[in-house]
Amino acid sequence: MKNTNNLTIEELERRIAHFEDRLTDFIITEEQRELIKESLRELKNTKERKVS
Repeated sequence: MKNTNNLTIEELERRIAHFEDRLTDFIITEEQRELIKESLRELKNTKERKVS
């Protein structure tokens, strides 16, 4: 995923919600699921740093 440090809190929250929704998609592969989880971790870590 590209640099998430320049994103606003609102954009981070929007992307987090998007990826969380994707995890409930029944047509994604396990590999895609792992990539989504990794993206979620990165976004949530960035948001946590910005909020603190």
